[in-house]
Amino acid sequence: MSKLNIKKIAALSCAAAMLGSLTACGEKTTWGAVIDGVQIPAGVFIYYLETAHYEAQQKLSEQQAAETTADLSPEGAAAQSSETVTLPLFSSQIDGVDAKQWIYDEATKSMQEYAAVEAKFDEYGLTLSDEDKETAQVYLDQMWEYAGEYYTSMGISENSYKSIFLNSSKKQKLFETIYSEGGERAVSDDEIKTYLDENYALINYIEVELRDGEGNLLKSDGKAERMEMLNSYIERYKNGEDFDELNAEYVTYYDNLKKAAEEAAAAEEAAAAEEAANAETAPEETAEVAQSPAEAPLAGEGDELIDSDEEAPEEAMAPAEETEAEETAAPEAEETAAETTEAAAEETAAAESETVAIDDQSVTIGAVSSNKTAIEKADMTVPCPEVAEKVFGSMNKGDLEIVETADGEHYYLVLKLDILEEEDYFTSARDSLLSEMKFDEFEDMIAQWTTAQSVSKNDAAYKRYDPEKMFSE
Repeated sequence: MSKLNIKKIAALSCAAAMLGSLTACGEKTTWGAVIDGVQIPAGVFIYYLETAHYEAQQKLSEQQAAETTADLSPEGAAAQSSETVTLPLFSSQIDGVDAKQWIYDEATKSMQEYAAVEAKFDEYGLTLSDEDKETAQVYLDQMWEYAGEYYTSMGISENSYKSIFLNSSKKQKLFETIYSEGGERAVSDDEIKTYLDENYALINYIEVELRDGEGNLLKSDGKAERMEMLNSYIERYKNGEDFDELNAEYVTYYDNLKKAAEEAAAAEEAAAAEEAANAETAPEETAEVAQSPAEAPLAGEGDELIDSDEEAPEEAMAPAEETEAEETAAPEAEETAAETTEAAAEETAAAESETVAIDDQSVTIGAVSSNKTAIEKADMTVPCPEVAEKVFGSMNKGDLEIVETADGEHYYLVLKLDILEEEDYFTSARDSLLSEMKFDEFEDMIAQWTTAQSVSKNDAAYKRYDPEKMFSE
């Protein structure tokens, strides 16, 4: 639902009007239409106007994007479609109809569907449970705390909003009554299972990185090693080993590769730091050169003549003291570097102590996890397009195949299972599957109910709640 800027509300002649209350604009606009003798509250009408306005923006944006990219290359079209399109909605057309009229028509249709659901719910003798009503109230309380001020300013009262929410609950209950066991169009579990089997597949897989521990893409030899590993997994699975345990073994193997690379990089960095520290603290070796008597300084007036064999004054000894301090610092730096290296060695030893030997490789098996998942034919992107295409193409239930991604970055070892053998999955997914199968048909049924309705629009309300005035930029 769009969230209209509150400043736009000023465009309404009486924007703060609430459903069911008399305002300066008059009592005549407290209802949007009379359908089969029942008045539809103005708050419901306004809510559907706002929803239609949002849908109009979406449709126009898609329409504009399609027109703009029609003559572009696939690359240009992809770039263009990712951009936000700003359009003058109320000077445009939606599906060949002026935008404002389209919004009016959609809001009217929504009111008719609302009325049809209310009438059929009563006709079928249905009731909402206390739990349904409590759920609605909790939702309303939360929504009103968050956006109640906005809806109220629009003219949508709590009662109107609650009635819309409850109408959705009634619609769902009608659907279940008609299509579940005992309904006039009941769908059996066998039919739902057939739909499940035709449109979904259950797989388990091992996703193998075609990179080394440092993240570099493998060359042909490295890829061959990973392929050999997967072929060994295939044989081990056929010999009775658990697929998820094989997955855990691979995950641990690759984690250890990355860990070893990180430790090697850390050790290299520590060694470089130690070498730099040694270079900085090493004393400079200076060759001693004997000074000839001829090079001895001459004493001038007031100067004290110093013989080369005599002891130099303390000031002349200062550089020697600094050198001595540097010599003292060098062992300390070496000692610190040694401690760092020793600590790193201890961490490595501790890590190695946790590993076990599997197939001549030292790996630590982590917690067993599963990649078992149901994938949908309508969405050929999970876990990747290449796997989905293979699963819904040439693979049969029970097949185990290796698939390489188009970018050359992964191998997938894919096991196709029988989704119908997973009774728990079917039980949990049954309602959503039934909805996928029949909800479009149910929507058509509601549309048929509305064709027989007697509809009288409230012209005063339609004029007052003009979407162009309410929602214009």
